[in-house]
Amino acid sequence: MDQQPYQQYQQYQQPPQSQAQTKGQLAVARARNAQDNVVLTITIIIFCFFAASYFIYTTFQEMSTDNAGHHVELSFSDGVIAVLLAIVFMIMGLGMLLGIGMFMVRMMRQQMLGNSLEVQYSAYAWLRDWSNEVAADLEMPQVEIFITQNPVINAYAFGFARPYAIVLHSGSIRYLTEDELKVIVVHEMAHIKYKHTDASVYLMPFLIAPIINMAGNWIAGFWCRRTEFTADRLALAYIGDAALVKNALIKVHVGPDVAKDMNDVARQWLQYKAERPMNRFAQTFSDHPYLVRRLSQVDYWDAAFHAAQAQPVQTTSAVPAQSAPDGEATSQSSTVSTQTPKPPVPPRKRNNQQESSKDDDASEA
Repeated sequence: MDQQPYQQYQQYQQPPQSQAQTKGQLAVARARNAQDNVVLTITIIIFCFFAASYFIYTTFQEMSTDNAGHHVELSFSDGVIAVLLAIVFMIMGLGMLLGIGMFMVRMMRQQMLGNSLEVQYSAYAWLRDWSNEVAADLEMPQVEIFITQNPVINAYAFGFARPYAIVLHSGSIRYLTEDELKVIVVHEMAHIKYKHTDASVYLMPFLIAPIINMAGNWIAGFWCRRTEFTADRLALAYIGDAALVKNALIKVHVGPDVAKDMNDVARQWLQYKAERPMNRFAQTFSDHPYLVRRLSQVDYWDAAFHAAQAQPVQTTSAVPAQSAPDGEATSQSSTVSTQTPKPPVPPRKRNNQQESSKDDDASEA
């Protein structure tokens, strides 16, 4: 079930665009992956099936046993009643756990407000202002950004409906450059833009329920890893600098002073790929993709974006009225081709990372 979240980039097509599209709209269109929602839906269906089976089984056990502990045969009508009761109990139980999850999210925000620093009250207020600009560009809600004491370079997003928040570890502030911080912030904003944080709350009842806790975390990991790839892809599409994105990911995974040589990482990626199927099985126990795969995917999609830009998609559209330099509104229309472009021809392999990524995608798609 650990599907690679992307098709071969030979099949990638530049999303339809017009002159009216902003940088953020184009980045969102490029990074969106409808298969994420498919995997999420399948995950929830699997969880509901196991939960329903458990409740139906326990309800039948209770109704088919008398006070003395003797087995009692149930009629067909009793069986129907047992199933209905099990469904009612399941809905009530999951609803209660969902409420607990929403409450925990609110508690987490209060904890951040009371025990961490919001960037707008610090020397990093520029980061909040910049994130507001990005939010407007990506057409998403503004986010609160908190800094909490933790020497590990990391960040995470949380929220259900509004307000949404991003938490940066103090290690990220200390060791990342301003541009690398922007990569991390856009990555976390992607989780909010694509409703990954909301979906996590929906999954929470299954992850904290004792009956399916271990299996639930394992199954949810397939979806979680896909969301990380999608967030990386939006960060790449918006920032537009593959080297910067990879440097930020390396610092997050292994620290600021390790693995600075990208060629070493490329060689490690080849070694990782050679150890199948154990490498793919081991990753199923992680909620994040391994570093070597994330770096490979950044190269993979950077090449796809550049190949697509060589054959831009244009549509016949009327460009909205725009303000001329002298302040007068002008209206113009552009008539261009409406044909869907052919999939871009893949560029020549630039390094071992990209070559191995292509093979891995084909095998795991």
